[in-house]
Amino acid sequence: MNLNTPLILIVDDSLTNLTLLNAVLQQDGFQVVLANSGEKAFALAQEKQPDVILLDVEMPGWNGYETCKRLKKEPLLAQIPVLFLSTLNKAEDKLRAFEAGGIDYVHKPFQEKELLARVHTHVELYRLREKLEQKIAEQNQEILAYATQLEKKVAERTAELNSAKEIAETANLTKTRFLANMSHELRTPMSAIIGYSEMLMEDAEDLEMLDFCDDLKKIRVAGKHLLGLINDVLDISKIESGRMDLYLETFKVETLVNEVIATIQPLADNKANHLEIHLVKPLGEITADLTKTRQILFNLLSNAAKFTEDGRICLQVKREAAHEGLMREESICFCIKDEGIGMTPEQQQKLFQPFSQVDASTTRRFGGTGLGLAITKQFTEMMGGQISVESEFGSGSRFSIYLPVQVNLELVTLQQPKKAQFDKLTTEVHSIVLVIDDDSITRELLKNYLSQLGYSVAVAADGEAGIKRAKKLRPDAILLDVRMPGMDGWRVLSTLKKDSLLSDIPVIMTSIEEELNQGYALGATDYLVKPVESNQLGAILNKYHVGDESQRLVMVVEDDVINRELVAKIIKQEGWRVFKAENGRVALEHLEDKKPALILLDLLMPEMDGFEFVAHLRQNPKWRNIPVVVLTSTKLSTADQARLQGYVETIFQKESYNRDDLLELIQKQVATAAQSHLQQELENQGWTIPALPKNVV
Repeated sequence: MNLNTPLILIVDDSLTNLTLLNAVLQQDGFQVVLANSGEKAFALAQEKQPDVILLDVEMPGWNGYETCKRLKKEPLLAQIPVLFLSTLNKAEDKLRAFEAGGIDYVHKPFQEKELLARVHTHVELYRLREKLEQKIAEQNQEILAYATQLEKKVAERTAELNSAKEIAETANLTKTRFLANMSHELRTPMSAIIGYSEMLMEDAEDLEMLDFCDDLKKIRVAGKHLLGLINDVLDISKIESGRMDLYLETFKVETLVNEVIATIQPLADNKANHLEIHLVKPLGEITADLTKTRQILFNLLSNAAKFTEDGRICLQVKREAAHEGLMREESICFCIKDEGIGMTPEQQQKLFQPFSQVDASTTRRFGGTGLGLAITKQFTEMMGGQISVESEFGSGSRFSIYLPVQVNLELVTLQQPKKAQFDKLTTEVHSIVLVIDDDSITRELLKNYLSQLGYSVAVAADGEAGIKRAKKLRPDAILLDVRMPGMDGWRVLSTLKKDSLLSDIPVIMTSIEEELNQGYALGATDYLVKPVESNQLGAILNKYHVGDESQRLVMVVEDDVINRELVAKIIKQEGWRVFKAENGRVALEHLEDKKPALILLDLLMPEMDGFEFVAHLRQNPKWRNIPVVVLTSTKLSTADQARLQGYVETIFQKESYNRDDLLELIQKQVATAAQSHLQQELENQGWTIPALPKNVV
């Protein structure tokens, strides 16, 4: 569409008509391009994107009807209004024009004013529709952004509730009492060590024993560090047991900040960090717990100094009016920003948990107990304040603390340990659905829908990436868009169905057009017409038992395609689901999410053979009870049989087994495994169960 002067494409094989129409339209202010055939008109339409097309009916080559049909099949041209101009005036001629996709029909010879009026009308309608579609697209983007934001907030709240569940109350209270008692017992001798080391330092200085001074200084520093850790443990135990009190006093904010900066400056200098202070005056006074406020600032600034090297640490302090920041009342905001290592979203989720750092490598590299931020959060909330964090991995972090100017003890409530245990709100996910669609909005919507239904979701933006993901993940179902640039959905579907390892995966086609017959002919499992709704997805995935663990699954591990397909076909005919793996490594990668009831295993395979596979299988407690049946064409030596002893249930020779024997063995082994599992479950619950007879094959 041309944004300024409307562009009209005139298509007529008569030079006289082209000249006349060109003069009439240009005189009225339109831009005009001319074509004397349908083929040329199609090419010009693709290049110029006109606002309206005036199309003659009777032309050599493509006539007007054929030209219009071809235009309407091209997605980029389909919406351009086509106005037929013809000497044909029969009703059936006009009907054919409208059936081909025309929007209007003018009989030759035409009246100039009538023609111009119709062209103006169709240009205005076309441009209005384009603006409306653009507005709808923008609104869809806004809706998606809002939905994503809402989902994020729900996920954050869910994570908080799940975190509360993981606090096992009885064990937690016992731990709290132990930590409190231990901390008290350790503080007394540690204080003595620090005190005597200081006394000895003074004596050594008086006696000019400088070598001893350095050693005593190290003892004192180490003792103070250990005492700080003990104090942290004591603080967190008091908080958890509800015995931490507030001692309110009125003090100047600027004085407090200067005291903390004087303490923290050497820590910043140790790692060549530049400390910047921005005080937005006037700061005035605050009524709060001075000791806890000082510790909050010290913990955050020392953390910033610890995780930043040769970087910038910025502290900004300002007084905010009610409702200006996160607080309803007037508050003091302390904002600490660093250029340290930063955190991932996953690490931020456990940031304020006691005895927890972002990961084990952080603990090894930087040290610490992981209590500082937990105590900071608890002290902040005790005084009715709030703490927030923004962080980007590799770029740094920003902590913001909001404390009310007047802490009110009557309004402050300390959250006690919960007695109730909450079930996790998130669904444990096993089944994987792969979404292949070039439209980012559609991918996000489908991902949101499927995640809410309890599926793990992988996405791909084009056909080639989708095939790679399918080979890597071996998903339980694939949602495949038809219209994609490059490799379209039909080619992707054909490629999937030609791959023996992927051919059994249910593929559900999605498109704005109904093309069911072509989809079914190429092997599609089902077809959904866009827009797809959440309930449609749930119904169709349930229809094909995606994620339904009651549908028994046999894993066939075999590198020979012919043998693998033959065995899989036999098993599927009996109503079993089949997962095919070309070697032991691939089978191991998918054991967790596929959970087979039985494994049929070849021994001689590349990358990881059957012997190595069963060894790995039996090492994992979750997998060691899965029955394994070996299918091999090799005559096993005594040594090979010894390697498999206790690992597999039976061994079948490929050249001698028959279909009925194999199916009977599968039924028996699965039944025996289920029976053993039931017996184990009952015994775990305290039942005494007599030994069950084993099935002998």
